[in-house]
Amino acid sequence: MPRPGDWVTLLRAGLYHSLSQEGCRSGITVNEKRGKARVNISESLGNGRRRQVPLPIDWSSENVDAIRDAALAVYRNLVAGKPIETVIAGLCAPQSDDDSQDPSRVDAGLINWPALVEAFRERKIGSGEIKPTTWTNTYVRRMRLILAAVDRSQTPVQLLEAITAPWANQPGCRGRQLQVQQTAALLRWGVDTGRLPATWAPPLDLTPYVGRRRETASVTTPLTVDEIQALVEAIPDPKWRYAFQLLSAYGLRPEELQHLEIRNGRLWCNYSKVSSRGKTEPRPLRLLPCDPWAAGWNLEATFRPDRLPPMKPGLGADSMGLYMRRRALWRELRRRYEEQGEKLVLYSCRHAYAHRAHTLCPMLPTKFVAAAMGHSLETHLAAYSRWIGDDEVDAAFERASQRIEQDLRAG
Repeated sequence: MPRPGDWVTLLRAGLYHSLSQEGCRSGITVNEKRGKARVNISESLGNGRRRQVPLPIDWSSENVDAIRDAALAVYRNLVAGKPIETVIAGLCAPQSDDDSQDPSRVDAGLINWPALVEAFRERKIGSGEIKPTTWTNTYVRRMRLILAAVDRSQTPVQLLEAITAPWANQPGCRGRQLQVQQTAALLRWGVDTGRLPATWAPPLDLTPYVGRRRETASVTTPLTVDEIQALVEAIPDPKWRYAFQLLSAYGLRPEELQHLEIRNGRLWCNYSKVSSRGKTEPRPLRLLPCDPWAAGWNLEATFRPDRLPPMKPGLGADSMGLYMRRRALWRELRRRYEEQGEKLVLYSCRHAYAHRAHTLCPMLPTKFVAAAMGHSLETHLAAYSRWIGDDEVDAAFERASQRIEQDLRAG
């Protein structure tokens, strides 16, 4: 038997990689049959019997992506309990001149939605817009909801109405907003790239599908130094106590606890956050000059990764959030905050760092505080400017006036 060509090896390696990312390491293969591609399903995946699914795709190097996407779609339908025939029907959909000129005649049932989602994932990650962990933690569950809803949706409006059904009693909530935004992004990208007919373009105004909150959203506010110190004393486990001290002293994101190391005697954070505003770079961590209490903890000199509690990669915030919610003082503080229309979360430690920097260390330029926290100046101003009240503004103007008078006298 002749050895497969290089393109066949690449096809099979790429398919194996894509299937592995979805938890399937065996049971789906592809080969050639009479010039066409064929998907082979093992007994373990085929309910005790082997299956061979012929694809209406020529077995050639020009169709590597199409063959892989079709095999992935077969696997996803198999796992979801959906008929494999719908994948074949989508591939065999007639492409007459009339249909190409009238995209409204394309039925949603003939669209290869699993392949569309997979291509969208590759574009988001391949472009550097998001990281693979962001797709896993943020996008996957919402893409699954879309795939579950497309069978009963023939228009983008029907799809948006179906995917927002779980939040029918929560208009304007963050989960509903993200679901609508990611659904619209998928549809818009599909239309722009020609993978979906123009009739699947989402509405320009998504407000009716996101909804509006019936009540004012709680405001996340910074912890005070006294509250931070009281919480440290109330945490019995030394590893979780150390983690909370790091969060509070350096204004870390909870996820960043798993990305710390010592470089040349300094504590660094290697976490790289990718967002629409760009990608953050690794940074050395700095204590604020106004925080002698944090300096007294001696965190940098005593840092070792094994001093931190075990946390699953990408789920540091969940693990620490669960631990803190079990602490009586944390629950009591949360209750007090809620009574004032505010909210206590782990990010309150990070907010507190920024608040102290601006109110207790006014000599620090804002752009340097933003750099120390590992985000852009734009992000910093958008997130923290709301805590600058009239008192802080008056004090800043008074300091500026005093500085000008001093310079005039000196001159």
